[in-house]
Order: sequence, then structure tokens, then C-alpha cells
Amino acid sequence: MTIADCGFPQFNPVVGLGGQVQVQTGQQVLLYKGPTTLVEVDFEAGLFHADPAKVQAAIAARTAAPQLVEALIDTGALESCIDEDLAATLQLPLIDQGEASGVGGKEKFNVYLGHIRIVALNYYQYGRFLGVKLQQGQQPHKAILGRTLLQGMILVYDGRTGMCTLAN
Repeated sequence: MTIADCGFPQFNPVVGLGGQVQVQTGQQVLLYKGPTTLVEVDFEAGLFHADPAKVQAAIAARTAAPQLVEALIDTGALESCIDEDLAATLQLPLIDQGEASGVGGKEKFNVYLGHIRIVALNYYQYGRFLGVKLQQGQQPHKAILGRTLLQGMILVYDGRTGMCTLAN
């Protein structure tokens, strides 16, 4: 079983307004940011194949260095989502539009084809992802990992210490 650390150390230097460095506890950072892990968001046609051997060959043949972004582990989200601006920057294939609802009510979003890879677990989720307005909403993450990705994993959240782990 591989384990990814998705929490924060006991003490974290944080640059505040005016460039002043403040120290926050892991508990404070976990409360503010939520469980966070690095992911790769991208699209490679070779990864979308019915034959697992061809998918593994496509993974092995990858040469470009991935762009890594922070993702929120969100047990309140059914599906995983990616930031709309990130999808445009990466030129992910726009394949549809879909509706989703949240605290702001129901909205229509672009749907992109791609993959999210949890770096620490080398775990891939392929498919359709809503392009949501994380950066426009000043959220610190560029992806959301929902329950469809988490359904085969173990998540341990310790709010007292700021520690969080995800295992597959």
C-alpha cells in the first residue's frame, strides 16, 4: 500500500501581507487549505485505450516533464474537477458542457478530456472533468479530487495535528 501525505507539518512558515513571515501550525493550514496533494493534469491520447498494456506503454513512453499543481481532496464533491484557466492553458480537448451545483447553485461548465495523476501514489484518473472556476474564485487549488477518485482509497484526516494521509 502506497501512502501520500496530504496534510501539513507541525509548523509552516507563511508569507503574509507586506512579505512578513508568519508561522502557522499544521492544524491551522489544514483548516484553511484542506487536505492537499500534488497532481499532474494533462491529456495524452495514448492513455485513453481499452487495452491496459497499451496504456502502460504510453505511460512508459512519456518524456515531457509534467506540470504539477495542488489539488484539494474533497469528500463533498462527487466528481473530480480541474480549473477552467488551467484547462485552457494546457489546451485540453473541450468535449462537452455539463451542469453541476454547489454553494452558488446550479451552473453550466465546460467539460474537458484528460487525466489527473496523484503524483505520490502514481495513480491516474482518466476521463471527463468539469472546468470549474477555482482560480477566478481565488481558491488556492487548481484541481478537486472527488469521491469517484477516492472510492477505492483510504483517507485519514487528523484535524488536531494537521496530518492527513491518502492510501491506495
